[in-house]
Amino acid sequence: MMSTLFLIAIIIGGLIVVALIVSGIFWFLIQIGVIVKKAAEPPTQDYGSYSLDQGRDVGERER
Repeated sequence: MMSTLFLIAIIIGGLIVVALIVSGIFWFLIQIGVIVKKAAEPPTQDYGSYSLDQGRDVGERER
């Protein structure tokens, strides 16, 4: 009787471990897909005009 319960507990524990491993692999593949999709996008073009004076203004406000 005890060996049967022990065997069932081991099987259920094994199924939980396998489910966690599979879900981890699935999550990893989703993350890789997102990274590949973002890498395939064209780079952002920034057409703003910036000067060194703007950097000095930020530093003066912090004082």
